[in-house]
Amino acid sequence: MKKLLSIIIFCVMFFTAITASAEELDLDSYLAMVEKNNLDLLVLFKDIELAKTDVAMARSVFLPRAGVQGSYNHNFIESTQSMAVASTGPGPLLFQDIRNNFDNELILGVGISQTLFNAGAISNYNKAKLARAIREQSYEAARQAVLCAAKKLYLRAQLVLIVVEIRESSERFSYEQYQRVERRRAAGAATEMDLLLAEVDWRSKTDAVMEAKRNASLVLLAFCDLARIPHSDEVTLTQKRTDLPEMPENPNLGDVLSNRSDYRALLLSRDLNDVERKASRNTFFPEVSASFNYALGYMNGNSDIPGNDYDFNSASLGITVSIPIMAGGARIARIKAAKLQQEKTTIALSQKETAIESELIDLQLRLEDGWQRFESSYRTVEVARRAVSLAQTAFANGQTTYLNVIDAQDKLDMVWLNFVNNNYVYMSAYYDWELAAGIK
Repeated sequence: MKKLLSIIIFCVMFFTAITASAEELDLDSYLAMVEKNNLDLLVLFKDIELAKTDVAMARSVFLPRAGVQGSYNHNFIESTQSMAVASTGPGPLLFQDIRNNFDNELILGVGISQTLFNAGAISNYNKAKLARAIREQSYEAARQAVLCAAKKLYLRAQLVLIVVEIRESSERFSYEQYQRVERRRAAGAATEMDLLLAEVDWRSKTDAVMEAKRNASLVLLAFCDLARIPHSDEVTLTQKRTDLPEMPENPNLGDVLSNRSDYRALLLSRDLNDVERKASRNTFFPEVSASFNYALGYMNGNSDIPGNDYDFNSASLGITVSIPIMAGGARIARIKAAKLQQEKTTIALSQKETAIESELIDLQLRLEDGWQRFESSYRTVEVARRAVSLAQTAFANGQTTYLNVIDAQDKLDMVWLNFVNNNYVYMSAYYDWELAAGIK
């Protein structure tokens, strides 16, 4: 374990040397930035806010509604109507044009209505609350998935920088060996073939450095985009890990299901289908509402009416009962559709349980394989480093060719990169296991 710690600390020292001048950013800080700035999560959060407004709208049906209406009319032209005003006995009636409007008409009305019973509105309110809860669980599931991806991306960003350092170290070593062979060639102790092979090795390592830097740039670009960090900002990834987390034990499936937000969202969807089924039955129930209206008016400017003005007021209370009779079979079809949807959700829950259980088994296998590969790779690094040292000593004493030195160094580079990759593979599997097990 001490060797393991020394190797990991060695990698951290490589990484720290690269980014010592940039702004520091540890894993928790990065996750906080992702949670705050990630656009996908912001969109889902707005969906929750919209769901809250849907609940408020559904609840408003049960609250009284009041309105006030007022009007004022000024008439510029008189409106008359012929009306019987007298009788000459058995003869015809006498008619006269009588003005039937006023110069000024002022009317004010107040109305209040209240739903007393509406089974459909009750169901809609329950559905709106469940829909909000589903969106909250969906947001939580998406948040955990994004943070899991952020953890892996943070680790990947660290590791690609380590790869750059490994490639640069290998390139420096090859250049130093090239210079050494060049001096030996000048002294007649090395052949031209040795010099050419050393140059080819050095230049190929230079190309590998450029490729590693390009790959690192792409990963760091994705790293910044996930948290919406400006590309012009330089950051230092300061998170240090001196040991890998131990292999987790197989969790209880029941505990996992209770912790999984996506599974809870499916459970709420089943409840929503149950409410929808009840709502389809509620279409057979009557709706009852009450209303109260009050109005007053004042009119003046009609010389045909004694007093030349007129006012009135009225008040009424009403109860309305609406009873559905026939809907062409739509209500029966709605009940059947709700029942089928509920059965479909039950099947989806069973599928989800099976998928989660299989996912946990697969991740457990990945973790076991990753752990064994990591342990093997860090031991191989020590052996490869020792082989390079022996090859250099033998070449300096004229006991071996430069080809053996190149071969030993290439194998060291390979096992170093394999060690770094196994580190990433194991930690990625561990982060995926945390997500699958519902560990926050």
